[in-house]
Amino acid sequence: MKPFYYGFTLVNINLWIWSSVFHTRDKPWTEKMDYFSAGLGSMYGLWYTVVRLYHLYLQPRLLVHNTPSRRRLLAPWTSLCILLYLAHVTYLCLLPRFDYGWNMKVNLIIGMLYNFLWISYSLPSPPFQRFWRVPNVIRPSFVLYPAMIAISMICAVSLEIFDFPPWWRIIDAHSLWHLATVPIVWNWYRFLLTDSLDPSWRDRLIT
Repeated sequence: MKPFYYGFTLVNINLWIWSSVFHTRDKPWTEKMDYFSAGLGSMYGLWYTVVRLYHLYLQPRLLVHNTPSRRRLLAPWTSLCILLYLAHVTYLCLLPRFDYGWNMKVNLIIGMLYNFLWISYSLPSPPFQRFWRVPNVIRPSFVLYPAMIAISMICAVSLEIFDFPPWWRIIDAHSLWHLATVPIVWNWYRFLLTDSLDPSWRDRLIT
């Protein structure tokens, strides 16, 4: 999963750079870069979530003899995500005016999909194996972390939906959304690190 997490890091660095640029220089092109980078972050989040939870990252040469691999599904899944993202960007660019409502709905749907997948990680019987060929009855000590973080993210996103007039003309719902993401991102990083260090990753691989 290391290259996928490197990609996740780079996509999100790009996202926050353009967010900073847009919030300091509000122009039509910086606005689009902010929204499109956020959309890329959402789509990458769904993409790597499926790759991780359904084990599309496994290469046959790294598996125990005669163990099946799902790597063949990675290319079509990647192609689908790329096509959907390009279609979304193209649609918004061709409109005479930027459709903020459409952009919000698309990002909400994608975000909810992968957040619900990570919530299911914490359930006793998720629709996938948490670790490759390891029974789900074996629950790691950090099994509840993804659900707590995903629910926190959903609550934070509600600030973008249920807007309110700024307090003292300074603090609005959007600023609180950005503030809320700070501890969420930190805790998500800690979970990914803990998850990647679990010995279950090595038990079914060639050493």
